[in-house]
Amino acid sequence: MRGLLWSADDSAQGGVAEALGDEHWRVREMALKVIARHHWGDLLDDVAPLAQDDVPRVRAAAARTL
Repeated sequence: MRGLLWSADDSAQGGVAEALGDEHWRVREMALKVIARHHWGDLLDDVAPLAQDDVPRVRAAAARTL
């Protein structure tokens, strides 16, 4: 995920969307950062549920992304 912060490859959107459901909070948080950095508005419907995540850092990243 971290590498995708610096790559503007739109073909990665599917993998990033899948990472939003990862069991590890850090992966979810980084996926949100990638979405926000690249302005992938197509994924905002997938981001919205993470505003209610159990982990505060994921909730904060979701809020920034939305």
